[in-house]
Amino acid sequence: MRNSILKTTPKLIFAGLVGLSLAACSNSGNSAQTIASACDTAQHSIAAVQGDGMASPLLGEVVSISGVVTASWQAENELGGFFLQDDSAGIFVRWSPAVAVGTRVAVAGVVSEEQQLTQLDVVARVVECGNSELPPAKELQLPVASIADFEALEGQRVHLPQELVVNGTYLLARHGSFDVAPERLYTPTQVVAPGVEAQQLAASYELQRLAIDDNKAPQPSQVPYPAPQLSANNTLRSGDTVQPMTGILSEYNGRYRLQPTTALAFNQRNPRPAAPDRSSDERTVRIATFNVLNYFNGNGPSQEFPTDRGAESRADFLRQEAKIVTALVALDADVVGLMELENDGYDDASAIVRLVNRLRTTTNHNWRFVQAADGTFGGASITNGLIYRADRLTPVGPALTVTEGPFSNRSRYPIIQRFQTPHSAESFVVAVNHFKSKGSCPRDAGNPNANQGDGQACWNPVRTESARLLVEYMKSEPSLAQTPAQVLLGDFNAYAKEDPLQLLAAAGYHNRIEHFEPQGYSYVYDAQAGSLDHILVSDALHGRVLMQQHWLINADEPTALGYESYQQQPNWYAPNAYRSSDHDPVIVDLQF
Repeated sequence: MRNSILKTTPKLIFAGLVGLSLAACSNSGNSAQTIASACDTAQHSIAAVQGDGMASPLLGEVVSISGVVTASWQAENELGGFFLQDDSAGIFVRWSPAVAVGTRVAVAGVVSEEQQLTQLDVVARVVECGNSELPPAKELQLPVASIADFEALEGQRVHLPQELVVNGTYLLARHGSFDVAPERLYTPTQVVAPGVEAQQLAASYELQRLAIDDNKAPQPSQVPYPAPQLSANNTLRSGDTVQPMTGILSEYNGRYRLQPTTALAFNQRNPRPAAPDRSSDERTVRIATFNVLNYFNGNGPSQEFPTDRGAESRADFLRQEAKIVTALVALDADVVGLMELENDGYDDASAIVRLVNRLRTTTNHNWRFVQAADGTFGGASITNGLIYRADRLTPVGPALTVTEGPFSNRSRYPIIQRFQTPHSAESFVVAVNHFKSKGSCPRDAGNPNANQGDGQACWNPVRTESARLLVEYMKSEPSLAQTPAQVLLGDFNAYAKEDPLQLLAAAGYHNRIEHFEPQGYSYVYDAQAGSLDHILVSDALHGRVLMQQHWLINADEPTALGYESYQQQPNWYAPNAYRSSDHDPVIVDLQF
């Protein structure tokens, strides 16, 4: 918007500035009389510039204001200006020459809105008028009664008196910011039914969410949270808390945020968890599901980069692989269903062969994969995989799949395999799934797969139909129908209360996580926790679940600590399991 003002009305703007005698850019060159006049004759209050609505009523107009500098972040790697506050309101002034906090100044410039933040731009003069005490910080208690309460404090000093919960760290690497609220926020359809309940819960979140910034320009090389700075071994996890703080309330891209003026102090309420212990009983079978976030080992026999997805270079891939292998080893599972593997078949250069070979050499265990096709498995660039410990389990019969309906073009082909343990004559079935994602929505609002606004996002009918066809196949295919011990697992791209999971529950597949970990989750999106990844067991296994849980190594960790941010800051990377993916593994221990 700032550029459009300059492009369309430069003569009018600068004619107005000249009319206001604003040719000078600082105190230098001004007489004492001119300075005194500028300091005493501001034509507008900051409140008049801010207005009562969500945007300034003086947008595009030349104004002159005065007030006290409450915060200054003017360096090239900072915000490029300072905040100014008078008795009525506050505002951001885009200006690079240094102005000290506590200085009373008179400013003239053009009113603009950039990413919804009201500010003065095209500033022609900043006149220093002496020093002044800072206005007292106004208390901001979350949640607010309405969005207007945030807007009324935009640009002003505020104090947050609460210990607030970190809910999301997605933008730490990009903007040095994280999200807070008075409590942990859950994706509405993880905890309530789609529709009115979900809509109401989502609306309530807007009154209690706030972003905490680092006062820096995008793509910082260092992030100060937590002190002294973010690193692979000094993480800020969702679920941690931040103590009461003071700063300037601003706005960016429709989200209100605090620009702190005091150092932040954190409490580690959600420390990194160790790998779940495993029973020493040899009759226990551990099954896991893990979305490995585009594990692509390179194109063709020469394994060249970049590929369609995943790592941009071989060096990045090796960093990604080290984290994934570390996580898989620590799971100590007998069977693992994998999502987002490169769909490049089963020859020596393929992704699943490489991953299994890495597990073999790392653990000295007899890891193998289920070959679900002669070549690629499905038509997409990513596919499902199923790996297992051949020293603990034996496959029974061929791998099966479903290719009709949504599986032909939206959801990935499931891999369905029977296994038998050496300690029991009973066999069981594992079905690995990856249903259609919630992204790439149909543009036609009349399409039933478009976002219906009920909290389930788009493609819900496709996911629900995928669930229906899966159940039908599991109950009708002869070898499966004769095997009552069934496990459905994977990335269903549906939260607990959404239609696909409700259909699977009605068909007799139980999510025992509700007993062992009632507030469990595997994914954090838009600073809200929920589970897209599930392990469901049939009636025959319902009472034989010894333990089921999420291993919270990824969703709560900053994206900055994944392999992708290594070039931005090498200290953010370590070859450990934490942030090995964007989804958390889910584990179940079954008694046979």
